[in-house]
Amino acid sequence: MANTFRARARRFANAFLGPLGLSLERRDRVFDLDGLLARARARGQTPATIIDVGASDGGWSLQARRHFPDARFVLFEPLAERQPALTRLRDKHGFTVIDAAAGKARGEIAFQVDAALDGSGVVPTGTPGSRTVRVEAIDDVVRDSRLPAPYALKLDTHGHEIPVLEGAARTLADTTLLIIEAYNFTLQPGCLRFHELCAWLEPRGFRCCDLAEPMRRPGDGVFWQADLAFARADDVVFARNTYG
Repeated sequence: MANTFRARARRFANAFLGPLGLSLERRDRVFDLDGLLARARARGQTPATIIDVGASDGGWSLQARRHFPDARFVLFEPLAERQPALTRLRDKHGFTVIDAAAGKARGEIAFQVDAALDGSGVVPTGTPGSRTVRVEAIDDVVRDSRLPAPYALKLDTHGHEIPVLEGAARTLADTTLLIIEAYNFTLQPGCLRFHELCAWLEPRGFRCCDLAEPMRRPGDGVFWQADLAFARADDVVFARNTYG
């Protein structure tokens, strides 16, 4: 996710600024991931298992672990290039690593690998330059590994959200927190824009309760994406509609 890159850049800059007694901090920390996770914990959205789909090098899970230190972490990541970093996290922190993409059912799918890796994602079969990766459904992993509820799901899947959620139908019934990188544009056929994703989730028992890391498109400043957080629709936070 974008927040992972920004956090790394901030740490890198602060390594040089620190000896000068200076540090680089964001002015809009109300919209950073740490704030979102802290607010979720304060609201009582405390998962026993956190499932990180599109885990990259595990940076997001490490950040979430600071807020939910007692949770079990399961990381889905199909890129072989990311496995050495994830293996180190598995050995150090006990994370479970699934070297597959998440989807509707077990199988295989085409995956386009971005030069920077973080922009990689599922593409239509036959896309030039794509590779075939393994797919596992979240429900199958939860069942086979006997992962304890309640769950939190984080999706960084570049337009592949609905198949992932369809493969987690049983898990969603015991999910307290969803965090999804959502977009203002249709990245590929079948990808839902952010408002369509909200509409898809509401009849399935979830409402948007928070957001983090909003991004604008560099060329024209148009809203591009944000990390949306969802709570259960019957959560007490939705019991009143007054401000303050």
